[in-house]
Amino acid sequence: MIKNIPFAKPYFTDEDLEEIILKIRGVLQSGWLTSGPYTKQFEQQFGSYIGVSHAIAVNSCTAALHSILLALGIEHGDEVIVPSNTFVATANSALYVGARPVFADSDPETFNISPSEIQNKLSRKTKAIIVVHIGGNPCEMKEIMDIAEDHKIPIIEDAAHAHGSKYGDNFCGSMGLAAGFSFYPTKVMTCGEGGIVVTEDEKLAEKIKMIRNHGRSSYGPVEISELGYNFRLTDIHAVIGLTQFKHLNEYVQHRNKIARFYNDELSKISWLTPQKIKNSNLSSYYVYIVKIGEDGPITRNELALRLKERGIGTSVLYYPVHLQPLYIKLFKFKRGTLPIAEELGERTIALPMDNGISIEDAKYVVEMIKQIVNEW
Repeated sequence: MIKNIPFAKPYFTDEDLEEIILKIRGVLQSGWLTSGPYTKQFEQQFGSYIGVSHAIAVNSCTAALHSILLALGIEHGDEVIVPSNTFVATANSALYVGARPVFADSDPETFNISPSEIQNKLSRKTKAIIVVHIGGNPCEMKEIMDIAEDHKIPIIEDAAHAHGSKYGDNFCGSMGLAAGFSFYPTKVMTCGEGGIVVTEDEKLAEKIKMIRNHGRSSYGPVEISELGYNFRLTDIHAVIGLTQFKHLNEYVQHRNKIARFYNDELSKISWLTPQKIKNSNLSSYYVYIVKIGEDGPITRNELALRLKERGIGTSVLYYPVHLQPLYIKLFKFKRGTLPIAEELGERTIALPMDNGISIEDAKYVVEMIKQIVNEW
């Protein structure tokens, strides 16, 4: 029998849904729908969890990264080092402030930005380094932080995938100057839409609070002292986020349980290589990524198609940003510029992973992969 297993979907218990509906009713009746008490509560709880003094809720991780670069004063003529193996918003945030994204290649095992590539891409114009914890897998932060410290360049963590991920004993999002998280529907925890900036830097935090609110320090007819934007998060979204946040640790534990099963079973297939997570680190496993070797009997795209026919959703997590039509048009990038990122874009596939997936579902995925290969 064909099962229907989506690539990812939000997960809510009946109890959670009842709580969300009750609290949203209260928000709607209050007459104050945006950036109210639930948003403040969400900021306090999430910031405390990560271990930082300041958390500023915004309406997306894209807005979070944009706000951080604006607050740092990065502008036209500056450069921001970013990985090419990421969602386009990471690089776009540099374009939004007039800076040039400088693409660094990836590590072939962890799929994260390569520290040696960061070192090679530094210039006198480099004003920030954005690292992305791909799939929730922590980047090699000690090596990257040493490079940044040597050159006095701030690190920004794009932690869109990394809720609950740890580099050693440190939560992702707590190691750079600032970090942005995403609460998009498929993320480890969701608000429906939303994001948050976390930082220890008080001045940076105060500036971002103004940027998210049209350059105002509060609401109503107050002075506009910065060029700001409407990056606010509503209390309706915060209610959803608070309910999800209660379960964050159990979500991460469950995803790791599913990942261990995938690892055990897929290790029997010589041409499939899972993303490498170092033993000292904890991944949130926002997604479970495998790379298909050159000796594989089937291409990534063919495997995805065959799995779809069996009711299994998959994803090409990212095609490299430098080869997106926009970036080719703007900067004339050519294939072969960043070979590892390009290989990952051609050979990696993300298998089903979410907070509600069962071991039985994961077994079906593995069985179908083996069946497809045997039939090929």
